[in-house]
Amino acid sequence: MKTTIFGVLLDVTPDQDTVLRRLMRKYGFMLRFAFQRLVGGLQNIGGLERHCASETELPLRYAKDAVQEAQDLIRARHQAMKDGATLWTQRVKKTRERLTALRASPHPNARRIAGQERKLTHQEAQQAFYLQHVEAGTFPPVVFGTKKRWLDQFKTLDDPLAEQERQQAWRKEWDESRNGRLSARGDRTKRGNPLLRVRAGTDHWIVEISLDCLKPGNPDAKVPRYEKLEIPLYIARKVSKKTGQVHGRDYEGLLRRVLAAGDPYQVEILRRQGRYQVRVTVEEVPAPIQTDPRHGWVGVDTNSTFLALCHVLPNGNPHAFATIGDPRLFDVRSTQRDALVGGLAVETVQWAKARGAGLVVEDLQFIHDRDVSAKFNRVTHQFNYRALLTAVERQAAREGVALRKVKPAYTSIIGRFKYQPQYGISVHHAAALVIGRRGGLKVRRENVPKALRLWMQDRDQWNDPTYRKNDWSAWARIKRIMTKTLASHHQYLSAWLGYRKTLFSE
Repeated sequence: MKTTIFGVLLDVTPDQDTVLRRLMRKYGFMLRFAFQRLVGGLQNIGGLERHCASETELPLRYAKDAVQEAQDLIRARHQAMKDGATLWTQRVKKTRERLTALRASPHPNARRIAGQERKLTHQEAQQAFYLQHVEAGTFPPVVFGTKKRWLDQFKTLDDPLAEQERQQAWRKEWDESRNGRLSARGDRTKRGNPLLRVRAGTDHWIVEISLDCLKPGNPDAKVPRYEKLEIPLYIARKVSKKTGQVHGRDYEGLLRRVLAAGDPYQVEILRRQGRYQVRVTVEEVPAPIQTDPRHGWVGVDTNSTFLALCHVLPNGNPHAFATIGDPRLFDVRSTQRDALVGGLAVETVQWAKARGAGLVVEDLQFIHDRDVSAKFNRVTHQFNYRALLTAVERQAAREGVALRKVKPAYTSIIGRFKYQPQYGISVHHAAALVIGRRGGLKVRRENVPKALRLWMQDRDQWNDPTYRKNDWSAWARIKRIMTKTLASHHQYLSAWLGYRKTLFSE
């Protein structure tokens, strides 16, 4: 499990700033040079690394890291083309099926058909774009520094003075995004990172940066020794005045353990708005599992502003329910949202750990292989479900809480029609109960309640053989029939619990 520790370089003098800018400019040159040569078909990787090192007079390890980063970027672009081709092929297929159904309708809607035809034309153009690159083994040109920032230079203002200031600000941003980065990978044989080494000083941290000039006295040495530049490093921490304990994650303690063990770590220095940010990526070892399956499992139902929890006993019955959330998730900035998500993850894991039970979460994968509603796009854009589930997974690994992932199919539907009326709980807690049973007890089939099954047998659609393909097809048919029945009473599916007795008495 990789963890990134954030820091800032302190007291950077003008001479040190000049040196850092020179190193970053040379590293950016090596990255772009290696990328263009590899795209052009160069196969001699070793020769490319030595050429980059000789042109910039940097240590060979810098050149190796730049070439490796260029190779990773090329592989990522090729994979993006393949993923795009698969995605748009699926969208085209579903749009064609929808268009065929609309044309075969006894009362075709000309307006909807025209809209689907326009949509299909756009999707086929996107599909052809990605398929063309996949077949040719190419990808669109890559702009180092982002295409958006490159196009910003062509924007003009009417006021000459304001335009001059805007151009100066753009040049600064362009240079930072294009030549404002220095990175080095770790090496276990060198006990950490030989190029950008982090070490603990007397009262602060220090970053040792390998420069582009040799140490005097050994020009003919087999292993060249380069000059070092030492700059103080600040790593954020907040210590309680009452208890003396560190609030949140003790990143300094984590970094000390990594350095003491001699494990490799990656260091990245970024120049942003005149400051130098440092990112140290280390490998965090998960804690031993401390939970016991004999204490049950905690199912977690993920929602936009809260998590619904249900502690499921080994016999499959619910023992306790909880709701953990924060209504501010939609109103704060992204940085504050990350802090709130981390707090929710800690509270969720502690709730399960206090009961000695593991966690069962949904394996949510928002693959936009079809055109969805505006509401779905808005919800998934405003709140990143993946960020919340990732935070829960990481916190569970740190606390030694077992975690399982299950498919989220029909968890809310099963919970609504089976467990919500049985236990008098919300649909979210009912879904958490289904998730806990599915992951903790490996319950693969949830039987339909007798009352609901008898009511469904009176409907002709219940015996439709096309809806008997798997165990979940019955619940899909129940949802469709119940939705139509409630619509005849001018009600939505959410009103099912209140109309339950009325429907069953009909």
